[in-house]
Amino acid sequence: MSEYREYERGTTASINAAVQPVLDHYISSLRDSLQNEGYSRDLLVMQGNGGTVSSRIVSEDAVKTVMSGPASGVMAAAFTAGKSGFSNVLTYDMGGTSCDVGLIVGGIPQVSSELEIEYAMPVHVPMVDVHTIGAGGGSIAWVNDAGLLQVGPESAGAQPGPICYGRGGRKPTMTDANLVLGRLNPEKLLAVDHPVSLETVRENLMKEVGIPLGLKDAEETASAILRIANTNMAGALRLMSLARGHDPRDFVLFAFGGAGPLHASALAREMGIPKVLVPMRPGITNAVGCVASDVRHDYVRSINLPLQQVDMETVRNTFEDQVREGTELIQREGIDIEELIVVHDVDMQFQGQTHILSFTVEDSGVSRELLHSAFEKAYWNRFAVELPEIRPVLVNLHTAVIGRRKAVPLTSLMPLETELKNSSECRKGTRSVWFEQGWQETPVYHREPLKPGSVIQGPALLEQMDSTIVLEPDDTMEVDPFGNLILTLNS
Repeated sequence: MSEYREYERGTTASINAAVQPVLDHYISSLRDSLQNEGYSRDLLVMQGNGGTVSSRIVSEDAVKTVMSGPASGVMAAAFTAGKSGFSNVLTYDMGGTSCDVGLIVGGIPQVSSELEIEYAMPVHVPMVDVHTIGAGGGSIAWVNDAGLLQVGPESAGAQPGPICYGRGGRKPTMTDANLVLGRLNPEKLLAVDHPVSLETVRENLMKEVGIPLGLKDAEETASAILRIANTNMAGALRLMSLARGHDPRDFVLFAFGGAGPLHASALAREMGIPKVLVPMRPGITNAVGCVASDVRHDYVRSINLPLQQVDMETVRNTFEDQVREGTELIQREGIDIEELIVVHDVDMQFQGQTHILSFTVEDSGVSRELLHSAFEKAYWNRFAVELPEIRPVLVNLHTAVIGRRKAVPLTSLMPLETELKNSSECRKGTRSVWFEQGWQETPVYHREPLKPGSVIQGPALLEQMDSTIVLEPDDTMEVDPFGNLILTLNS
């Protein structure tokens, strides 16, 4: 790491040392097994920066794979939303234990070198900026000592899981709440060992949450659980948008993960987001990100001098050295690429500050005046404050060298054209579902075979193998040419 800050360098090096032997052993074992089965090509491994790297060299900088799972989801969102015509995107990935939120501005996922993992441990390598909270389908609802309802961060996990999984779970979860409110089909739950009656789920909700809170029935209890959970997740979305100077009304919400589409409309409405995009395969969107991501290598060097004292020739030479190193590494990997892209970023701050602000510069031939004006503009866009009396400091120089791979056709995720149907043919029946307006008899559709151009008026449920999509009353859903669902909030 060519950066200042000894503590952050130390923790990053420690994490790298801990992860390296484990990753190296796993990758070597995987490569050997595949070769024994006749696979002779290389493997690409996802990194936390949103790019991929050859399996032959991934262990050299093992720490760069930290947070690669959430990063792949954001990259999939950027790729998919871009194809559908959306460049400003808030990503929302809700699975069984957590909710990951990311930000895409102008089609570019936001990357940070100042993220922390568990135990507030800083990791100073470029990573896609993802904020995670403990809110997933298995998050447990409980009443604290002050008599207040909480949801998460503790999760029931896969064992024993939600009550409705029939594995011995007794603590109510968000999945149980969605089931009680009719949003999930009890006949289509995956991974159920021993079917549990809906009445048993209702009784446990009342025992653990409803009675302690003085609520009248299981439905009121379940709706309270969802309201608290949605409030928590909306807080994460605000942190990624409003707290960074972005108006969520200018964004589309990209909802994925097995549980994400269940809550997407409610979250978008609370945030004032006008549209929601649900990809063709919400439950495997992170895997799509791995396939769609380009080869990427990031380089950072600290300068940490007042801008007026910086030798600009050193800045230009540093950028050029970083580009040369990244280009040579991609050539050494031997990966087929269609285009080489270089992105230069600069970290700056005003003298005396502890936080830094990053912005992109067009090329390596930068001037002092350009850096000064670009930093002031970025600072104003983020904080709406001007500080002309304080000297700016050039902290770090970043370069990302990206090898653009051949694009993956999104239509390959869709059913065959002969299997596509209009909305009336995909309708499976109705089910009573609870919304804020109360219980409503709601049409249920089979999502996968819906033809592009199909339009459905809410309320509706769209069920597929890996997720369920809730379309709230008065909202409209349309299938785009790639099979994605575009939900438009009309109230």
